[in-house]
Amino acid sequence: MTQPNPSHPERQPNRQPPSLPHELDAADDYASVERIYTPIATGDAPLLPTDPASYYAPTRSARNGGGCRGCLWVIGGAVGCLGLALVVLLASVAFGVTSFSALLGGIGTALGVNQPSTAAVISTQTIVTGIQPLGQLVSVSTQLAKADVSVGIGQGALNACGFSANHVVQGAVEAGIDLTQIDETDIAFDPLTNRYTVTIPAPALTSCRIDYIRQYERSFTTCNVDWDEARLIANYTSLIDFRETAIEGGILSRAENEARVILSNFIRVLTGREVDIVFEAATSTSEAGSVSYPPSCAPDVPQGWIQQTNGQWIQVP
Repeated sequence: MTQPNPSHPERQPNRQPPSLPHELDAADDYASVERIYTPIATGDAPLLPTDPASYYAPTRSARNGGGCRGCLWVIGGAVGCLGLALVVLLASVAFGVTSFSALLGGIGTALGVNQPSTAAVISTQTIVTGIQPLGQLVSVSTQLAKADVSVGIGQGALNACGFSANHVVQGAVEAGIDLTQIDETDIAFDPLTNRYTVTIPAPALTSCRIDYIRQYERSFTTCNVDWDEARLIANYTSLIDFRETAIEGGILSRAENEARVILSNFIRVLTGREVDIVFEAATSTSEAGSVSYPPSCAPDVPQGWIQQTNGQWIQVP
């Protein structure tokens, strides 16, 4: 009897081959299977399995459980892409997207495809619609106070019943831009510089008011006088004085600077473009050439009173 080949110690005669292919060890590869079933030369007939199927290692399809599993992944991916496109289409209809390019852009974004950037120019009407709701843009407010506001009133023959009083007054003056006057003709876009130019009204006073007034240091008199009339005149003179003080202090210049910053940032966010703010020339009244004021900054003289050259107030019929 022939002895086992010592160069192949793993080939032992007493090792029995598996009866069926599915009984193979999963760790065995094609080479090991081939070595197991290589006939060994003996004195008798070759020792071979009787089942022909045992000659071959299991195929990949048998190991994977069938070759159609990959097909199912392909079909499922195609159905998913179709469903994604349908969802984008329905969403575009729901949100009012009627442009075909916008629809393709939405699908491309959903699929992760970057769309080429385009230079969109916002219409002037859109900018006007965004600015006008701001209305009277108050950009600067100045608080003012003044003490010893003296009011002298002449009354009676030879001013026998004249009287006077001092007052402490506190108030505020505000300035800004009237944005309701802006229309489409005030906005221009330069494609060469990629900038907007917006022309807006000149800054002006928007309101003047007296917040607090107190009367003190009343003069002595034996006549029946109306101290409230003196307080009313002090209110009028203080309002005029606060207005002029605010203008001399540069409130309009500060309002211009603040309005430029606010509007530039607002339009830049709205359009994505740089903005140049241009102010119109200030309007003037035809009478004295002074800047026109809102009614709160141009109060009427108390009815029935006039101021004499010496500064004293007298009541006229």
